Amino acid sequence: MKYVLTFGGLFYMLSLFGRQGQCAMPVVGDSYRFLNPRVVGYDSELAPFFLHFGTVYRDELEQPGDRQRNDNVAEWHERFCDQAEPEAIDAIIYGNNLNQLQELRRLLNQPEAKTGDLPPGLRSNSFAHHLLEANCVEVLEYLIYAKQAEPFVTAPTNAFDAPSPDRSEMEDLLKRGVEAFPRVESHYVRLRYAYQLIRLAHYLKAYDYVLELYAYLMPKIDADPSIIYDWIEGHRAGALQSLGNYAESAYLYSRIFERTPSKRESAYRSFRIRTNEQWREALLLAQNDHERAMLHVLRAHNGKAIVVDEMRDIYGYEPDNRSLQLLTMRELQELEASLLASRVQSEGPDAEATDRLVELQAFVNRVLEEDKVADRDFWKLARGVLEMLAGDYFFAEETFTELAATTESDTIRQQIGILEEVLDVLELNRVTDSVELHYYDLLTDATLQQRYPDFQPFVNAKLQSVYRRTGKEAKADLIRYGFDAIQKNPTIESILALERMADSLNRNRFDRALLTDRIGPNPVDHIYNLLGNHYVQQGQWKAALEIYRRIDPNRIDDFGRYSPFIRQINDRVEFTPPADAPTYNKVQLLDRLDELEEEADRTTNDTIAARNYFNIGQALYTMSYFGYNWSFADEFRSGSSAARAAAAREPREVFSHPYAPLGNRESLDMGQARYYFERAMRRAPDRESAATAAYFAAKTERNRHYALGRPGGERPFTYFGLIRDNYSDTDFYDQLIAECKTFAWYVNR
Repeated sequence: MKYVLTFGGLFYMLSLFGRQGQCAMPVVGDSYRFLNPRVVGYDSELAPFFLHFGTVYRDELEQPGDRQRNDNVAEWHERFCDQAEPEAIDAIIYGNNLNQLQELRRLLNQPEAKTGDLPPGLRSNSFAHHLLEANCVEVLEYLIYAKQAEPFVTAPTNAFDAPSPDRSEMEDLLKRGVEAFPRVESHYVRLRYAYQLIRLAHYLKAYDYVLELYAYLMPKIDADPSIIYDWIEGHRAGALQSLGNYAESAYLYSRIFERTPSKRESAYRSFRIRTNEQWREALLLAQNDHERAMLHVLRAHNGKAIVVDEMRDIYGYEPDNRSLQLLTMRELQELEASLLASRVQSEGPDAEATDRLVELQAFVNRVLEEDKVADRDFWKLARGVLEMLAGDYFFAEETFTELAATTESDTIRQQIGILEEVLDVLELNRVTDSVELHYYDLLTDATLQQRYPDFQPFVNAKLQSVYRRTGKEAKADLIRYGFDAIQKNPTIESILALERMADSLNRNRFDRALLTDRIGPNPVDHIYNLLGNHYVQQGQWKAALEIYRRIDPNRIDDFGRYSPFIRQINDRVEFTPPADAPTYNKVQLLDRLDELEEEADRTTNDTIAARNYFNIGQALYTMSYFGYNWSFADEFRSGSSAARAAAAREPREVFSHPYAPLGNRESLDMGQARYYFERAMRRAPDRESAATAAYFAAKTERNRHYALGRPGGERPFTYFGLIRDNYSDTDFYDQLIAECKTFAWYVNR
């Protein structure tokens, strides 16, 4: 394998997912994106298609409303022969100024009126000056009519403030406009009236009337070419669609899409065909192959369309149709999202996506073989991408190498650069120390990381896949999920594997960086802490003590301080010991338990022995799932685990959880704590001490019963029975009756 990767530092790669694994979740995304849509170049005539490419073309995509407004103002400006500035026209057309326009209309009836007589808001407006000086009665009456219609045909800023449309007012406006239309001499103003009338009828949902108005008004208009024609055609197409004439509606939308930029996106989104018969009818309406190709272009955007089929038809009608590249790029991106993740994980690709890939490959190869297109570089790039996604890495490399040597496009050359990097990662099937060092040295370019942010998790995914396949599960989990996930369900194998990584004298820079970034600046201490936790959970606290002692004494307090000797009749996990209670770090606490046991084993004083054994049992109990010091040996505790353990058919200690991708292990075992409570009972110097030890042994008995997943069986009350039968005369017995509802129920049942 050749290595040509040049970017994306390991520290950048790992730091994306949290320092020291403290909230680390899975780092492998569901998809990766390396294709740059800019290889197709931006074309304003097909702007809506670029919506599929996300933020890449955001700067080029003008908002449809802005485009319509600008085009409208520009046309007014042209029609009035530059007699007013566009800004002045915009203020009149789009301003909230109905009263001012009505005042201006009254001035037109006064031959001596001057610009100084204009309402204050219009005195500095050159378009208002022109309307007054040229006595533009028809234009002004139209503008007033349009302002009166505006509230009924535009959406309010706040939808919650939108009043229900007043149909009677709208119908009155329609009547007035139809009556005014024949009296208008200017064909251009007639065109504008026709637009307002047809738009009003459309918003009234009087679709038959829209078509009736169209048939009545449009033959009476002979205006020069105008964007208003297609604005009207848009409403006619919408009415036809609402009346079920999808074929003619689709044809009209396809023509509007191509002719009128300001209506391009609405035509693109409104285009609909429901049946094959409707489609055949639409094609018959087309006047030439180009129009037929554009129908297929718009149908291809439908989510239910088989895009490659549409592309074949477009190609058949018009091989160099610009939209073919856009549709191909859209398909390539979708296939990249569907297939690249499975390729990097060496998993079986999605069958449906594979079928799409095969179909697209056949089409791209046909385009290149027939040589009817001008931009062969794009199609060669597409061939290489499809070969890569198909797993044909050798052929993909050949295609990219050949294209890189011949293309004059810097964008395509840059695209090939990252795709060759991706190919190298995909071909990786064995990770040695030298490979890791190679990747560590290569992943250092922050600029390229910024350009291709998916490359880092992509490399992560491949490495963890290879690690897992070659038996390095711990390393795979560390890369994929982080140390946090491992801590929540540590296995002895994974802990020892991490220990070997940390302790190896030959540990490479990659391992050092991985451990440092995933665990922290002192990874060895954290690994020893995890190993010690494992032994505590296994009931081997003496072995755990030896492990904890390996942690740097200056950092042992970083793993917590605990106050384990406070008795609780009823367990409170969310319990904060008093401020004056003595606290211990992990080594100090287990050292203290060791001292207590040695003293208890040696002494002939039953009071000391019973007290020591009880305190050991008390400490171990509080360090379990059921105690307030649970964090001593557990990274994460879920309050629902006990109930899930009780409901399980088989005993379990590992539970699924959204924040534990490897599972969450809970320390449910009660064996060690019960062992010491029983020893305390046997050495008890008096009945009060014996009753107390028996009750705490009862808590371990009941906890273990539920943790073993047998809530339906008879609950064990061995120690409750012992207390009831032998210690009913003790003060502690009375305390239990008062404070422990379960014990009181048991005694009184």
